[in-house]
Amino acid sequence: MEKINLKLSEFYQLESELNGAINQQTNEKLANGLLSEKVKLTTKYWLTDLAKKVVAEKEAVEKIKNELIQKYGETDANGNTSIPLYINEQTDEEGKVISREINPKFVEFQNEFNALLEETRELEHKGFKLEELESVESSDNYPVFFKLIKVDE
Repeated sequence: MEKINLKLSEFYQLESELNGAINQQTNEKLANGLLSEKVKLTTKYWLTDLAKKVVAEKEAVEKIKNELIQKYGETDANGNTSIPLYINEQTDEEGKVISREINPKFVEFQNEFNALLEETRELEHKGFKLEELESVESSDNYPVFFKLIKVDE
């Protein structure tokens, strides 16, 4: 097994490189992900193992993110908590925004969450060799995953 230190933000990127990415608003598929590519069964096994570890770390970060939203956010009548980006928004008679200010609580949340994403964690994984993946034909790019590949020179 190999070990690598990644920033928590890279765990998010690696998760989408492995599992694919979808636009949350439109449900449009943005990337297929390595796990949807044709690879040997043993390679797919190790990619799936890697994806499980990455998702577990991402879920831990999401839990902290939700705690930060509770800390800085406001709860509405339905019990939903959010942090508005803008406050004191004023509109003209046509409904167009003419002035607004950035919510200082959103800035605090963003600063604290971004600091968290810069922290590093160790990821233990099966070492991947370039030869194992040479049959993959993909139009996608996998910059974080590429850090996990051993290249024989």
